[in-house]
Amino acid sequence: MKIRRIIHGVFLVLGLSVLGLLFYYLMWLITDEDFREILKQGWPWNSWMVLVDYAACCLFTIVVTLYYWRSREKAERERDKFRLQALENQLSPHFVFNNFSILAYLIEVDPQRAFSYLMNLSKVYRYTLSHLDHEMVTLQEELEFLDRYLALLKQRFGEGIQVRIANEVTKTQGMLPPASLQMLIENAIKHNEHTKAKPLVIDVTCEGRRISVNNRKQPIATAESTNVGQHNIVERYRLLTSQKVVIRNTNDEYCVTIPLIPIER
Repeated sequence: MKIRRIIHGVFLVLGLSVLGLLFYYLMWLITDEDFREILKQGWPWNSWMVLVDYAACCLFTIVVTLYYWRSREKAERERDKFRLQALENQLSPHFVFNNFSILAYLIEVDPQRAFSYLMNLSKVYRYTLSHLDHEMVTLQEELEFLDRYLALLKQRFGEGIQVRIANEVTKTQGMLPPASLQMLIENAIKHNEHTKAKPLVIDVTCEGRRISVNNRKQPIATAESTNVGQHNIVERYRLLTSQKVVIRNTNDEYCVTIPLIPIER
């Protein structure tokens, strides 16, 4: 398989080099009047001169092709890394242990709620496993996933965490990397206090084709920020679009604004 790819690569370079050489001569013919006059008297180069030009085209094509493939492989590795990281967040022992502990408790005290909790948990995992190989999902798909995830948070933290999604968000159309909103909410929970007496309020709002996730800061003194989740979002957008992720970090508020990518028809 590797030998076949090499052979295909060699033929690709040779073919592109021929086209490049023809294009080079054609442009010279179009733009240089003196060359046109010389060409009327016959072909001005011998075979060795043409061969040198062709070799130069081959060298240029090799450099460009290698750069393209290296850039493409790097982008694919980055995407795989971010998908794996998002998957690990959902399958981490801490996340699994907490959810199964809550499930075991609910089975004893309220089997009906336990069944509902299990359904939400299964849908969270199903989405995680089936969508993270996608570069983008629709906002509606992401919101459906977020609804299941927030149901788990409600069972776990009660009124300690309150996520408010503006009506405009649900009416907006667009695409975004999978689990983007969930990771931003998870990041807020990780770095802020959240109790019934002092709940953490997270607002998801929309302005135009941009979604913002913001919260008032209630920092946990022992929490160390690695910026992994933030870096994940920024880099995934960098691979998908020229639109930027905007992060506003003040003394009182933390807000991340992500652009929606138009749906391709």
